[in-house]
Amino acid sequence: MLAIAFFATCVFLPSALSQGDDCSTLESCQAMLKANQKSSLALFRIGEMYFEQQNGYAAANMFREARNGDLSPKWVKLCARINLGKICDAHNQRNRAVNEYTHAIGTTDNTRGAQEEAAKYIKTPFRRP
Repeated sequence: MLAIAFFATCVFLPSALSQGDDCSTLESCQAMLKANQKSSLALFRIGEMYFEQQNGYAAANMFREARNGDLSPKWVKLCARINLGKICDAHNQRNRAVNEYTHAIGTTDNTRGAQEEAAKYIKTPFRRP
């Protein structure tokens, strides 16, 4: 149950937290990227779409780009790290996953209790519900 709650925190909840975000489709996110190639939000949203489609390679690339973008909003860095950790866990790359969760904790951002969730995944690998 906690895994589902956290999945919602970093995959679906950020949509609710960002007001004025018109990045609900691939096309609208791409338009957002045309206006700002470093838009962490647009890159993150595209990563979410790939993650939901279980396209781990493409999602990981988008999450990496998002954490290296303009980091607006702030929670993008935290959620990108956690989602990268989940992808690594899903591909049996536990050391890389733990590294991502550890970096997420290092952000000190605790949006919706994400620090505790990252700590949980350090102890127990993420598995898709």
